Amino acid sequence: MDNDPSEAIRTACAEIGTTPPSSIIFDGGVHRYHCPLTDKPGEKNAWYKACDNGDSFGGTVGHWRLNIKRNWNSRSRQEFTQAERIEYARRMNEAREKEQAERQQRHATARKRADVHFNVSQPADPHHPYLIKKGVAVHGIRQNCGTLLIPIRNAAGVLTSLQYLEKDGSKKFLYGGEITGCYHAIGGKPVDSILIAEGYATAATIFEITGQPTACAFNAGNLKPVALAIRDKFPGITIIIAADCDPVGIRSAEAAAAAVGGSVVIPDFSEVA
Repeated sequence: MDNDPSEAIRTACAEIGTTPPSSIIFDGGVHRYHCPLTDKPGEKNAWYKACDNGDSFGGTVGHWRLNIKRNWNSRSRQEFTQAERIEYARRMNEAREKEQAERQQRHATARKRADVHFNVSQPADPHHPYLIKKGVAVHGIRQNCGTLLIPIRNAAGVLTSLQYLEKDGSKKFLYGGEITGCYHAIGGKPVDSILIAEGYATAATIFEITGQPTACAFNAGNLKPVALAIRDKFPGITIIIAADCDPVGIRSAEAAAAAVGGSVVIPDFSEVA
């Protein structure tokens, strides 16, 4: 590989189904960029980290919506001596432990901020422009000025983060909040079955049509973690994944269903008034 970081990143991106970044900054930080294969216009769900290790370049590539990542290094493992392999493994383990500790701290801080933001908000206005545009009602969401707040909770019911929806439909999440395996539940406790969808509008529409408990997973990559969390909490129920009608959505829905013995449907709202 001639110690070429560009080739290493291209290979790692190809393995997870994304395009490589157009430029690379070797500062160890997370850099987001638009992936034309997987992102909608204006989205930047692909990301990378790159470090100069002295004897090689290394880091990680990933995709937020797909909830997938892959480590890369500009030198093949076969090129390392035994001592270098041991040192490389030590550094990677140290980096993982540091990243996990930092992530846990971000999650803890975000939980506190989410509680504050949610508690000072008001019940959402059913005439909010976003809700009117999507044709859905208020299901456990709040509002602060013109911004809708969608609570994100883990399977134990703990508020871990928030999604903010603006009048123009733009979305963002509370910085540092835990998303993986967490969701927004619509409807009561599932008895026989539950549906899982990506976005709030889709989940709300499904619930309003079917009357069945529905969970909003917020992105395609989170469908499988949410399905696993719900399967663990409700071992006997039927889990149905409502896929967004795009390649990423369908592929992620199929993976989620396979992981929990569930099924996939692709909702058609064309005849919904």
